[in-house]
Amino acid sequence: MGFTQHLRARGEDGLAALLVLRPELAAPPPSSVRALAARASGRAATERVLAGLDALTLQTLEATLALAGTAAFPAGPRAADVARAVGADDLAPAVARLLDLALLWTDEWPAPADAPLHPAPGLDDVLGPYPAGLGPTLATTLRRRTPQALERLAVDSALPDAEALVAARGTTADGEPALVGALAAHLGDPATTERLLADAPPGARRVLEALAWGPPVGQAPRPGASPSPARTAVQWLLRHGLLAMSDAQHAVLPREVGLALRGGRTHRAPALPPAHDPATPEPAAVDADGARHAEEAVRLATALVAAWGEQPAAQVRSGGLGVRELHRLAARLGVTDQAAAVVVEVAEAAGLVADDGAEQPALAPTTDADPWLAAPLGERWQTLARAWLASDRATWLVGSRDEGGTARGALDPELRRPWVPRLRAAALDVLATQGALTAEQVLDVLRWRTPRTPPAAHAVTAVLEEATLLGVVGAGALTTAGRALLAGEDAAAALEAQLPATVGEVLLQGDLTGVVPGRPDPDLAELLDLAADVESRSSALTVRFTEASVRRALDAGLTAEDLLARLARHARTGVPQPLEYLVADVGRRHGLLRVGTATSYVRAEDPALLAGLVGDRGLAHLGLFALAPTVLAAQVPATALADALRERGLGPLLEGPDGQVVVAGRTPHRIRPRRGRRAAEPAARNAGEPEAREGRLRKLASDLLVADRRRGDVDDDLDPNDPAGPSLALGLLREAAEEHRPVWLQVVGPDGTASRRRVRPLRVDAGRVRVLDLDREAELTVAVHRIVDVTP
Repeated sequence: MGFTQHLRARGEDGLAALLVLRPELAAPPPSSVRALAARASGRAATERVLAGLDALTLQTLEATLALAGTAAFPAGPRAADVARAVGADDLAPAVARLLDLALLWTDEWPAPADAPLHPAPGLDDVLGPYPAGLGPTLATTLRRRTPQALERLAVDSALPDAEALVAARGTTADGEPALVGALAAHLGDPATTERLLADAPPGARRVLEALAWGPPVGQAPRPGASPSPARTAVQWLLRHGLLAMSDAQHAVLPREVGLALRGGRTHRAPALPPAHDPATPEPAAVDADGARHAEEAVRLATALVAAWGEQPAAQVRSGGLGVRELHRLAARLGVTDQAAAVVVEVAEAAGLVADDGAEQPALAPTTDADPWLAAPLGERWQTLARAWLASDRATWLVGSRDEGGTARGALDPELRRPWVPRLRAAALDVLATQGALTAEQVLDVLRWRTPRTPPAAHAVTAVLEEATLLGVVGAGALTTAGRALLAGEDAAAALEAQLPATVGEVLLQGDLTGVVPGRPDPDLAELLDLAADVESRSSALTVRFTEASVRRALDAGLTAEDLLARLARHARTGVPQPLEYLVADVGRRHGLLRVGTATSYVRAEDPALLAGLVGDRGLAHLGLFALAPTVLAAQVPATALADALRERGLGPLLEGPDGQVVVAGRTPHRIRPRRGRRAAEPAARNAGEPEAREGRLRKLASDLLVADRRRGDVDDDLDPNDPAGPSLALGLLREAAEEHRPVWLQVVGPDGTASRRRVRPLRVDAGRVRVLDLDREAELTVAVHRIVDVTP
């Protein structure tokens, strides 16, 4: 049985299970099991599946590849043989996983526990010619020798019945000299190696031991070089078959000889999972710390929406947010530039902000921000956390410099990295399974889990810092809400259960400060945001009332009496006299000036209030001129005139054409969200996708077996160029068009180069597909014969 026949023997269920584990084998759909075997043996598919193997499973695969084909295991090693070679007690789980992934196969299916194991075709190309640091097999090195050299080796190595075998000059059914198999079995016996080395010249054992644990190739003595003990030892080893020439300048240690020198081991020690002693913070402390950070993350995102709703942020020419804009935003939010970058990136990933697509693009809140603002705190956090977990943005690169020396900004198009979501999920999974670990310990575990694609240390540290900032991690451990997020469950409810109860009281003090002993309820939070400035946030919220903050509340439509009444309603000990005086004083002066639109105007009952404004050089840009002793007109909008007068310490009010006061609250700027940039949807909405995908793969597995029976394919030849039918690819595109969801489309251009795009299919016709390129926001039509790959 060969690899293709093994895949057929798996049947519909087995093939469907394989395609679920390795979905890349189904895109585009192969036309037969033979084509599937060819694709599974290809370098790209093999590299991809090897990237997800842990270190012990990879050792198991290397050991099987090293033992297969040796004289000791002509039919292939068994699981117990591989475990002894690795030095592990039990490798049954690793072997089972490799069989499920079709990296190993057996002559029977389902595979018996003691079945000989065969490595899948193509593994030696990816893992290299020297698996586990072992050289080529003895049979391979012996085939390079001439018949005369084989005969001399049979005599020199004391092969039993050497004379009879030499005289017979027999061959196998494959036409290979019978001496090759006999010598391979003879020299592959550890007893033969020890017996020969007992009579070897000085230094021979040291030469072999230097090559034993790899690399197995060394420099051979140059012809005509002066005699030396090392030269003599190497020549003796070559003559007795314990070394072989790999080319004119290098000698190689045969695999069986290397195994004999290693005591039958392929690896020095099994690569067991790292054992760390995790910290054990109290679960209540973990959830409390996570809830505090989660609430702060929601507050920062809310403040971002408010800031850009008032004044959209200009984008730089190359896309993204400039360094100055980011620094200005960080100052307004009261956080570091890096924390502000995380807030911006997460808000954009959640669909709360986007560029407006104008000729001079700016970043502004989308219409999706309004329902988000109205949602409960837990749901708002869940939207942000899910968006962060699924985002492919390497936020930690903000502020670093690219190859040209230019600083990378937030939302820079070049910050996309397709492996980032996998790294975030993997790092959180380590915390979920092993407890509170440091970044170095998490990195250690991840390097064991994926030794062929280990993550960078700075990336792991940054991911954990972002998770802490968002409240997914608290006190170094995964929170209850974080576990729900990782599992795709209702993280909003989990967070709501972690949040402390709200309080509706504030302790107002005579120094114009106030302290909220806990989390303020919505009404109190709105009042304090309106009338006070935050001084500190910790277990208690401390605010300060100033003339500017009180004026802000009055500008929003409150009167001094209303403000004092609302404060009194929440003040546990009443409103102190200094705060009453402050509110009353600001209220007396507030609204004495009235600003309207002429372009705009300012009027007052008292002409003295307007005296000097026209001639003030600092207000020259307003274009003020007198219309009457109590009325001045300006050549700027009313809001700009009011802002300038406020900067002078005056307290103007806006009024309409009828003279009625207009509340100064501005209509927040909103834009339509870009398609394909929507906020992360709840997992329940996509709950049916895995079942639908599994159904498609099962249908493909059935079609492959039917096609093989129809075509009468019984051979085991692999044809990597076997054409794949486009039926499943077109089916995926039609489903995506009906459901208005994006897919990854890989196409081949006229010049033969392949490109991969994130698109939303619009219409699938016979022979062509019309799609919307989500990154470029442009429609294009693709011929079906140019489509290489379609993945959800």
